[in-house]
Amino acid sequence: TCAKYLRGYDAEIGITLVEANPQYVTCPGSNWVLGGLRGMADITHSYDRLKARGIDVVAARVQGIDADQRRVTLDNGDTLAYDRLVVGPGIEFKWDSIEGYDEKAAEVLPHAYKAGPQTELLRKQLEAMRDGGVVVISIPGDPFRCPPGPYERASLIAHYLKTRKPKSKLLLLDAKDKFSKQGLFQAAWEERYPGMIEWVPGTQGGKVERVVADTRTLYTQEGMESHTGDVVNVICPHHAGALAHTAGLTDGSGWCPVDQASFESTLHPNIHVIGDACIAGAMPKSGHSANNQAKMCEIGRASCRERV
Repeated sequence: TCAKYLRGYDAEIGITLVEANPQYVTCPGSNWVLGGLRGMADITHSYDRLKARGIDVVAARVQGIDADQRRVTLDNGDTLAYDRLVVGPGIEFKWDSIEGYDEKAAEVLPHAYKAGPQTELLRKQLEAMRDGGVVVISIPGDPFRCPPGPYERASLIAHYLKTRKPKSKLLLLDAKDKFSKQGLFQAAWEERYPGMIEWVPGTQGGKVERVVADTRTLYTQEGMESHTGDVVNVICPHHAGALAHTAGLTDGSGWCPVDQASFESTLHPNIHVIGDACIAGAMPKSGHSANNQAKMCEIGRASCRERV
């Protein structure tokens, strides 16, 4: 979105998009897949339209950023000079935040909070589950990517269970005592999926402290009560993506402080951080916010011919 709007501001400005993945798999749309309403092909998109706008798309991963020299180093050995740099580091999971949950455990208890193979894994587990099974979703405390996301997921999984496996149940173990759009979600659950969804808030034993992947068992902080599911979706806490940390763009919170008028980093000039990784005041870490941040990024108003 940022590249597209920059091109609209200035037809001559040099714009390069560095992206490690050959295609974009939309995270918000992943819940449609879990609910059985869409397939993976429906939420997978190419970058061809950006190329058609005269934007250079480089298939590589950024290895490092030299803020002083204004250079980006790629994993293919190339370097790119810039006048302004926009980064969208996204998120990384804090694997050490829940005992027993790491990248290996995620192959049994998928997080599915980065769309792609994990989405497919969780979808296959739901399809293979017996009618009458239990789906458990572990939800982290704030801040995290897409505050309504886990509850949208619960709603769409409940839709799938109601239409395909109506004897099944859905248990939500939440580290928080309240959540985004709570009244609307709970009213809809009561109307559409009565008796199917149980939500356990943090102070009543909802915060997951430990998992045992082999047995699909989760233990909470209140007396270490255990919960076992046929399918277990663990959305563990996260912070800004790895690039943000290696580039020195994060503070003690694990996220990236920015000037909220321009989204320019307050730690490194000429670098703008947009999307989930930045600290954007009251703006939630959502796709809608990221899209608007991309449009409003002040570099789009620059009158000089710059490399971005």
